[in-house]
Amino acid sequence: MIFWILVAGLVAVVTLAVTRPLLRAAPQAAEDPDAITAAADIAVYKDQLKEVAADEASGTLASGEAESARSEIARRLLRTTAARSRADESGHRGRASFAAYASVLTSIALPIASLALYLAYGAPGLPGDPLSARITQSSGSEKPNDLVAKVEERLREHPEDGKGWSVIAPVYYAMGRYADAANAYANAMRFVGETPDRLQGFANARIRIENGVIPGDARKALERLLVIAPEKKEPRIWLALAKEQDGKLSEAAADYRKLIDEAPTDAPWRKMLEARLASLTPDAGGKPASADTSPKNAAEATVAPQPSASDTSAVMAMKPEQRQAFITQMVDGLATRLKADGSDAAGWLKLIRAYQVLGRRDDAVKALSDARTNLKGDQVGLARIDDLARELGLGG
Repeated sequence: MIFWILVAGLVAVVTLAVTRPLLRAAPQAAEDPDAITAAADIAVYKDQLKEVAADEASGTLASGEAESARSEIARRLLRTTAARSRADESGHRGRASFAAYASVLTSIALPIASLALYLAYGAPGLPGDPLSARITQSSGSEKPNDLVAKVEERLREHPEDGKGWSVIAPVYYAMGRYADAANAYANAMRFVGETPDRLQGFANARIRIENGVIPGDARKALERLLVIAPEKKEPRIWLALAKEQDGKLSEAAADYRKLIDEAPTDAPWRKMLEARLASLTPDAGGKPASADTSPKNAAEATVAPQPSASDTSAVMAMKPEQRQAFITQMVDGLATRLKADGSDAAGWLKLIRAYQVLGRRDDAVKALSDARTNLKGDQVGLARIDDLARELGLGG
């Protein structure tokens, strides 16, 4: 009902705006010949009255004659003025009549036309949206960054809100804001307690900040996670990689063996652990690549082995952040092992190529220099390193 009252008011306002200029009296057109003639006659009669008065004053015209002349001129002036008034009145009546007709027609036609257009193109039967639905639709159109900003504002006002920190921490991680994610996970654990997800999230964020190196606080979080959820395998894998980074290769290999023995045959990470174990203990995975230095095998060793279909499936089954972190750990673990024993030419070839594939060109150049330094007495190994350097465009 309120809608139709508003529509009626709007129609009334528009009608008044359209018809008001028609109701306003227009001045007599300056180009009307009758109006021009009447105005000229009146001006002449007024001038004649002035001349009669001047002649009477100078004595040229007698008083009786002057009076007669004034009377005649006055009669003509009155007659002309009356005729002009009748003409103006007739014109005004005509214009007023036209304005009245136009106003009535507009007042009738405009609402009818508006209603017809609304019925044709509008939706008079569409029900109104409830307020709650409009609010939900409005909030659903907000961008993720806007929602994050609102949560951040809330946390600035209430930094003790552990649930808020727990909610925003994985969002930070997904956005690549790893430092913020680690801080949010730490705050969530401080205010609302430790959970496996929060401990693992904190460890993952810290590892990403350190570019794959497992720092001390991440190791403590992983160890605490094993206490809370000893059935989880992921923290055990990370801690084994941490031992490999520390150069504790025998301990890391023992952890890998235990994990492989316990893993189901279809575990997505089993193949990766077998590859790590084979790189640490060549006898566990077959003859090491550098054992056979025949020309054919030497040439093949300059190219890193391609993963099998099962290896690829195992890697792709991981979450993206887990997969990236795991690959980074493998590369960094290989670099740590080569720092302890730099005589493995095949290991240097794998490390240089891995750095290049990951886009870490500066690390690849440094690894190339370290390989040449460590392989000075291995002419075959140096030749393979030089061939790979030329292939990758890292210098001869």
